[in-house]
Amino acid sequence: MVRIGVNCSVRTIKLYIAGKVSKNSFFGTHYWRDDIVATLSQLTDYSFDLLDPTRTGIDQSDPMTVFQNDCRLIQACDLFFVYLSDDISVGGSQEILIAKYLQKPVIGLAPRGGKFNGSTKEFFGQVVKDYKDPFVFSTCDFVCETIDEVAATIDGALTIQPKTLAIIDDALQA
Repeated sequence: MVRIGVNCSVRTIKLYIAGKVSKNSFFGTHYWRDDIVATLSQLTDYSFDLLDPTRTGIDQSDPMTVFQNDCRLIQACDLFFVYLSDDISVGGSQEILIAKYLQKPVIGLAPRGGKFNGSTKEFFGQVVKDYKDPFVFSTCDFVCETIDEVAATIDGALTIQPKTLAIIDDALQA
């Protein structure tokens, strides 16, 4: 949805954004999430309350405290967004599964041509063109290639019945 004019009925969404934490990622800053929120605010009729795991003031040296904090933030969100950059760490994938456990809608941003979406991969001599990472496409409710596509997907993400951990049972029974 593209914002046209001013809408007095702007809804605020609690948005958790998962992705690379290190400022040494291709983002070059810890606070790239602010840019995502600003862009989504411009492209939609929503305002966003960013639940930012990097700005909680907790002791980052205690793994259990970090895990507990992230679980609480994910539980509090209306929508879970993950930026699947090529340098994302293991935490992002774990946070997706926490969101599935908590039955939160998940939108993944996996840029076209990146390692998760539309790349070419070789597995034991077999070349897979237009590769889609099975763990990303199986667990995310929506996978988008651009931030504009993410903005257009938000309405649908807020109204669907999100995938749950039942996807694991379904995979085992298939």
